[in-house]
Amino acid sequence: MLEDDRVVQPMDNALAPPDNAPASDFQEVRGRTSVIAFLLGTGIIAASISLGRSYVFFLSFLAFSMLMTLLWRKYPRPWIFLASISAATPLNISKYNVTCNLIFAIWFAAFNPRYLFQLPKWIYVPSVLIIMGILTSSINWMSGILGGAGREGIFAINLFLGPFLLLPVLYMRMRESRDHVANLQGLLFCLIVPSTVILISAKLFGTVANEWEASLHAEGISGGFFLYQFGKVFVNFLRTEVGFILAALICASTAVTISQVKGSYRLIAAACLASNAFLLLATGSFGSGFACLCGLAAIFFAQFRAVNATKVLMSIATIGCMLLLVYSFAPPNIKDYLGKRYEHRVTNANDDRIHLWARAVEHFFQHPEGVGWTLSVGKEMPSFIHNDYLVYAVSYGIFGGLAYLFLVLGVLIFFFRIPKGLIDDPYAFAIYLAGRGVIVALALNSITDHSNENRWYFNVIWSVIWYCYFCSQDKAQTDPCPEEKRSETGALPVC
Repeated sequence: MLEDDRVVQPMDNALAPPDNAPASDFQEVRGRTSVIAFLLGTGIIAASISLGRSYVFFLSFLAFSMLMTLLWRKYPRPWIFLASISAATPLNISKYNVTCNLIFAIWFAAFNPRYLFQLPKWIYVPSVLIIMGILTSSINWMSGILGGAGREGIFAINLFLGPFLLLPVLYMRMRESRDHVANLQGLLFCLIVPSTVILISAKLFGTVANEWEASLHAEGISGGFFLYQFGKVFVNFLRTEVGFILAALICASTAVTISQVKGSYRLIAAACLASNAFLLLATGSFGSGFACLCGLAAIFFAQFRAVNATKVLMSIATIGCMLLLVYSFAPPNIKDYLGKRYEHRVTNANDDRIHLWARAVEHFFQHPEGVGWTLSVGKEMPSFIHNDYLVYAVSYGIFGGLAYLFLVLGVLIFFFRIPKGLIDDPYAFAIYLAGRGVIVALALNSITDHSNENRWYFNVIWSVIWYCYFCSQDKAQTDPCPEEKRSETGALPVC
């Protein structure tokens, strides 16, 4: 589990950062504050499962998240850990699905608005583009404050402010942390483990809530269409939704499993890998499966450049054997379902996605300004687009399409440049490998399906990406002054 926070500097009142401290300050705290954050975060998840969609949970969480942000906003790591665990909460705030981690980020941005202007400069380019897209599309969706504007505003929090601004603001202070062991603990215990536990628990202990509806698909073999009731919440296992988060969690847990980190961390990551691989097989999502394999290939390729070939081959053999074992122990009904999916996607070479994309492109040319957030096109016979890049283009016009493409490409470019300073530290390198694998899987899977149809899964994936992005920053990139110009307290002076 999480270990004690490592004390970089004594944390007394004299050294506590003032409210106007620069974003580059990163203060550690004494004691087991990160463990407390982990327990509080699991308490949020347990409360959501027990209470369900009730005003008791909503109001309690809003008050709790505001209080903890006020108390811990000066101490990045425990607050970030708490917000990260809340991303796995399967119950979203309000009927419009504002995820819990974004509520923490909104409170933080409201109390510390200066951080909104201290992100890496390239991030503002897609943000400006998406704002322009929302404005141009407003001529089609504006139908009153409580109608179109209210609906689009909620979608903007999840699908624009979330990945483009709020999550980067939430995690940007992690770039100043040099305790890579603690950083890996945050990735493993606060992002990978909570979502994995909820997903596998829902599969094993939940009850199917849509068995009749699901049986209408795939000749009665319906493993990729189930909706599970787990406590008082519902966990969606529709393959085009859950495949995204499963592919991301497989890539992230693989990165930890094959790295030279603490043995217990590797075992926990391997258990998460096996669990998510089993769930991905059960959904029968070939698009997510292919994207996951590409993400794993990107991880092994980066490892090949950093360590000797023998270790890489051993890693590939280990992961391959694990995946084969998961498949061999899968129940017969899952193997039958996979066979049906193989015939549909490979043997018969179904090309439905191409026709869906063609309809989306045609609709885009008819409305290049955008029509407001939508996952489908057509009025008389609507069809899903099944492509995130086209979804943003259809929804927010040419500016929106360019914004999402620029965002994904910007992160991809970063993770395909291996920072030299990370290779020497196995914990830092494991985090880098996780981010690299997840962004590759997301970039490819977004071509064939909708990552943003499920707000919980969407924000967990982007939380992992931004966490790994900022934890993988080179020290030379983030320090505005040379090491010798630091003050005696370790804080960065103004140069």
